Order: sequence, then C-alpha cells, then structure tokens
Amino acid sequence: MQPLTPLLLSAALLTGCATHRISGQVVDRNGDPVERAVVSLEPGGVQIVTDSEGYWEIDYLRDENGDRVRLDKRADYQVEAFKVGYHPRDSDFYYKRGELLTEPLVLREDSIRVVPEEQELDPDAFPDRTHSSGANYEGE
Repeated sequence: MQPLTPLLLSAALLTGCATHRISGQVVDRNGDPVERAVVSLEPGGVQIVTDSEGYWEIDYLRDENGDRVRLDKRADYQVEAFKVGYHPRDSDFYYKRGELLTEPLVLREDSIRVVPEEQELDPDAFPDRTHSSGANYEGE
C-alpha cells in the first residue's frame, strides 16, 4: 500500500472536517462595537462574551450533561445579547449548516427617567431629628 500524498491527505482532511459555526457582532445604536457583552444561544445552553470589536462565535452546543456537542443542522435558534447598562436584545434565525453570520444585534442603552420629587425637602419641615442618616460620632 502506498502512502497518501500530502495533497490527497489535505483534501481528505478538509472534506471530512466541515466547519459549523454561528457568529455575529453586538453594536450599540451608533454602530460602535459593544465589548464584553454576554451572548446566549438557545437551545444549546451556550454563553460567551464578545471580544473588543463586539464579535462572537459559537461552534458547539451543550448537552444535558454539560458536554460539548455539534450544532444541530436545520434547526431554529435564538441568540440573545446582554450587557449591564443596556436593554437585552434577541434574534431568532434558522441554521442549516456550515457558517452563518447573523445580523448585528443592536443594544440600546438603559435610560433613567428623573422625576421631580413632590415631597418637601426643607430641613425645617422635619423637626424630629432623632434618626440620623449619617455616621454617629460619640465622644465628641
């Protein structure tokens, strides 16, 4: 039996090792990348963190024992991105096989609405000052 030539060997390896991955990017509403956002894939139980350019890539799932398994071909998935200070964002898609680049997930910043206080905050309006909200320094 003759040994396989390097060209034939590399062709055999490439055809037997198809790449299966889902990837995308997380950006803010200005289009700037959001680094260190948590990206979750369901079903599959996988959570990863985006890189400094907001990119993420998932090439495996987790089974019920927590072990890595291949991505299911021809399946519906949902990906969700979350980062503190932003509203979570999710997207549903259908994965056939091979490599899939999803649409960017756009996170919007959390907004805090400040409402004027209607309560009187004048100290003279509170004659009972037996409860202190600050530190109590005894012995002075």
